[in-house]
Amino acid sequence: MGRGQRNIVAVVESKTWRDEGWSHAGDPQELRATFARFGGPVADWLGAVDQVGVWGLFRHPVAARWQDGRSALVGDAAHPTLPFIAQGAVMAIEDAWILAACLDAEAQQPRALARYQALRAPRCTRIVEAANANARNYHLRGPARAVAHAGLRAISRFAPTAMIERFAWLYDYDPVAAV
Repeated sequence: MGRGQRNIVAVVESKTWRDEGWSHAGDPQELRATFARFGGPVADWLGAVDQVGVWGLFRHPVAARWQDGRSALVGDAAHPTLPFIAQGAVMAIEDAWILAACLDAEAQQPRALARYQALRAPRCTRIVEAANANARNYHLRGPARAVAHAGLRAISRFAPTAMIERFAWLYDYDPVAAV
């Protein structure tokens, strides 16, 4: 991206989107109309947009089986997640580390792969569920949004570390110690 350019990521919930894939063209006018109520410099930024790419974000369950004794899935192939907790790439890196450690520690590959899935599935499931909850919370409307924002302001003021502590299970995780 050159100097003076911006990458704008705009998220809107839609019950009608069906197409999976990353290469769908969008309409700049639709983007501007959808986000017309944003304040500050956003209207000017959107006014300069001449190309839009759109793609759907989908909730998919964590796979029930990640391995077959000979090969294993890692990352989104095993546990696709929404981007609302910023952990997709992190989970893939953790998967790779733990998969390698399991293969290194266990001479029988089927047992190593089963251990890998047993170690990773609970954490990845919890992360996917947290991302789904954040997606819901980020897209609240009307009175629910006002109540949620008031609650967040109160927590921030009276218990400033509460939100960080709430996700200690996520950010304090040590994959090296997990194996």
